[in-house]
Amino acid sequence: MIEDKFLPEGFKALMQAELGEKSAEILFSALCGEPETSLRINVRKRAAEPLYPDMTPVAWCGSGYYLSERPSFTSNPLLHAGVFYVQDAASMIYETIVKSISDDTPIAVCDLCAAPGGKTTAILNALPEGSVMLANEFTSSRASILKENLCKYGYPDVIVTNTDTSRLSALDKCFDIVAVDAPCSGEGMMRKDEAARSQWSEGLIRQCSRLQREILENAVAMVAPGGYLIYSTCTFNTSEDEDNAIWIADTFGLEPVDTGLAGKYGIQGEVKGKMPCLRFMPGFTRGEGLFVAVFRKPNDASGTHKLPKIIKKGKKGGKDKTDPRLKAIAKSWIEGDFDIISHEGRLLALTPATAALLGALPKGVRIMSAGVEIGEIKGNDLIPAHSLAMSTAMADPFPKIELPLQDALRYLSKEGITLAASTPRGYITATYLGFPLGFLKNLGNRANNLYPSEWKIRTKTQ
Repeated sequence: MIEDKFLPEGFKALMQAELGEKSAEILFSALCGEPETSLRINVRKRAAEPLYPDMTPVAWCGSGYYLSERPSFTSNPLLHAGVFYVQDAASMIYETIVKSISDDTPIAVCDLCAAPGGKTTAILNALPEGSVMLANEFTSSRASILKENLCKYGYPDVIVTNTDTSRLSALDKCFDIVAVDAPCSGEGMMRKDEAARSQWSEGLIRQCSRLQREILENAVAMVAPGGYLIYSTCTFNTSEDEDNAIWIADTFGLEPVDTGLAGKYGIQGEVKGKMPCLRFMPGFTRGEGLFVAVFRKPNDASGTHKLPKIIKKGKKGGKDKTDPRLKAIAKSWIEGDFDIISHEGRLLALTPATAALLGALPKGVRIMSAGVEIGEIKGNDLIPAHSLAMSTAMADPFPKIELPLQDALRYLSKEGITLAASTPRGYITATYLGFPLGFLKNLGNRANNLYPSEWKIRTKTQ
């Protein structure tokens, strides 16, 4: 718990002016309290039993739950298996919004400011099967975290990129939904992040507002006619929130969408103008701060988007010389309408939609991952990739070994695992409560732990 005196005086004065004295005092009191702990279930990897005994539902998200206290999530192998994602409850509204603006038809979605992946995975929970997701992050270190989290979540039709949004804006009118959870001054994180309190200034608000508009201009160009833009921040001031929402509508002619959620579950509506929006504020809702506004781009004569049907095979301008036997093996390891392509000694599985999006990416975009990495070619062997183990499309091609908790944690720490003498030789899928954790290679006298070194548990878990 923090004390009220640690909230910046300028912030308090601004909130009193914009929210009113009564609402501001409720907010200040809540910001000095303890943050909530919540998680969201991966709907494509549902566990048979509750993950924790004290889970209570998040009112606005069917896959979200609160916990009475924060456990050691790192000590739960199901976190590493992508069965759930630890996320603030307010941000889970993305799943609900995407469900409300989409149907059963596969769509193309772009999350422009995606790291670490919370809102991206919330969107994936809501997408119809066959939809394709482009998840982008500008900061390289954060893009690596995004790649890890999306790999663990296991949805196969995802491309992760690390580039400036201005470069991606060349994907003109390509996406049914573009999400912008913009970099912001972070007022909504003040009770859980000391940096959000110490860095606050009116200058930072102005700086963030300018950056947000630059990103939004790029985002609007990418929305297909009839498609949607979702804009959010984790801050409270109207400069970054309502003022930018009004600017979007006035500048680009996008139509505001009333989600019908304001006034429910303690969710507040706009505090300036008549632009429908959602405000999640501690003291009113259980969770941290979040502002969300949704817009629809009007239809025009060009109709809806159609991604070019480009499938890259092998090296540009040359024939793919990958051993057909290895490609056939890779094909047998995954279920669905996938093409197997070779890229830098690795085999990737891409659906036509993912391949089309990959082929449409502008030059100079750094691609962190695309589709499902099946495995790495080493001589005449194909070594299964961790991405395959995490994917919901894996065809279950290997023998399985179910690990008890302590062995599962040792595996995730990339320690040695002793296998029973009866265990088949070769590649083995290690599971916990039936969910894949990754691969082992049983050599008979020992087993190689193939869990990614960069993702291993590095702290004591017990």
